[in-house]
Amino acid sequence: MEGLLLDEELRRLEPHLGKRLGWRFPGPHTSILPLAGKALWLFNKPPTPRLEVSQDLPPVTKTHTGFQDLLVAKATGPLLGAEQLKLDRVVTFYFGLGEGFVPTPPVKLIFELTGRNCNLILTSEDGVILGAARDIGADINRFRQVRAGLTYTPPPPYEKLDPRGATANELRAALLGKRLKKLRGSVDGLGPELTRALAVIGGVSTDKPLNEVDVERMLPALKRLTSEPTRVIQEAFGLPDVRELREREIRAAKLERLTQALTKRLELTGKKLADIGKARAAAAKADQLRAEADVLMAYQFQVGEGASSAELTDFEGNPLKLNLDPKLSAVENAEAMYERAKKREQRSSQAGSRETDLQREQAELKAYLEKLETFNDKKLGELLEHFVPKKEKQFRAGPGIRYKGPHGFTVLVGRNSRDNDTLTTRVAKSRDLWLHVQGYRGSHVIVQAQNKEVPFDTVLFAAQLAAAYSKAAQSDNVPVDYTLRKNVWKVKGGAPGAVHYTQQKTVYVTPDRSPSKDV
Repeated sequence: MEGLLLDEELRRLEPHLGKRLGWRFPGPHTSILPLAGKALWLFNKPPTPRLEVSQDLPPVTKTHTGFQDLLVAKATGPLLGAEQLKLDRVVTFYFGLGEGFVPTPPVKLIFELTGRNCNLILTSEDGVILGAARDIGADINRFRQVRAGLTYTPPPPYEKLDPRGATANELRAALLGKRLKKLRGSVDGLGPELTRALAVIGGVSTDKPLNEVDVERMLPALKRLTSEPTRVIQEAFGLPDVRELREREIRAAKLERLTQALTKRLELTGKKLADIGKARAAAAKADQLRAEADVLMAYQFQVGEGASSAELTDFEGNPLKLNLDPKLSAVENAEAMYERAKKREQRSSQAGSRETDLQREQAELKAYLEKLETFNDKKLGELLEHFVPKKEKQFRAGPGIRYKGPHGFTVLVGRNSRDNDTLTTRVAKSRDLWLHVQGYRGSHVIVQAQNKEVPFDTVLFAAQLAAAYSKAAQSDNVPVDYTLRKNVWKVKGGAPGAVHYTQQKTVYVTPDRSPSKDV
């Protein structure tokens, strides 16, 4: 139950504080306290605990839980007050001195309406726990225990904006640029249910960052939600056109995704057109580059070997200085210049052939962005399919490199130490064959035996892989140990992949990462 809803129920409770009748318990999770004209219902069952002030009053029942018996015995005095910590989901009820031959001392009943961790806790006036609906020991929460005899520790404090007393400017600052679904992280008393209701009555998507126009529309909606959250929820989700409002929210999310995708595509198209301009500018200098190469070819004998530059005279008698690659001869430098000129012209020609299509695409994208709000849902769906790429499912590769060995046996090779650890300790069965190069660091290799006898040519196939995926990969005649997986065990406290093994046999092989099946 969310903080603003609790605040509303406590406001309803306030006129009925004082005299009361005895506790009633219609079920193990429901505790009801009859008051003057109303009844306080405490429903303490995860994950949806609730507190409600209601007209309904169930009959008296005789079956109680141990904690309910404790309420009957200890919380006997009048209900003097109820306090909510900020707009948190924690409410404290204060019971006065109980009448009787031996008056019962004042107590506090703390109701934590925190989803799956909800709890009812009865404490003395000074905060010592007398009992709880659900004891919490160190095995459940080592930071905050709830048991009889301990001092009650409230949930940790937090800092959020209280919408009940916040100014309009404070609310504007809290809303502007934020997504509604993230608002409960900064505004107190809101949860998923109230956030959805706020989105519906404000006509804004929960995923859309709020602009200034949205904020001005949301301020009165948030004010209403603060003062009468139950009515707002009923209006938001009880109106006949709630489906239409939900569709509007879905449409707003589609528009946001499309706007981002089209804007990104438009920027990319603009960059491509700019690149065409650069290619044309470079091609305009191709004739000059070719003319310089002609001069270099004509006066190649004036250029010394290994020269990084040359000062020549062009065919019109003007001085010409050329930068050269000293690794190339004069002729090779000239040929490189001819090639550069040719490539510049080719790039310009290719870019020019795409220019018309890019300009058409640019105009189309601009038109889509201008008219996006007017498109119907069918058109929006078509544009989404065309411009918003679907995320491909990512499949996580299993551990090890997989080989198909002789006779159809699968051979797995670890890629690294963690892979080795996974293959040996989690993947391999006790009757599988385990191999490792002798005396060197390397991969663990597993032959999945499927409870069959592994032929020797399969052993040699796997041994060649074990040698190839090791530090002995450049050697010949490498010793490789093999044994059943049940004879391999991890080193206590050792690094991943560190093992001991026994009952091994040894073969000598030449390393090969692509061994023949006909070993």
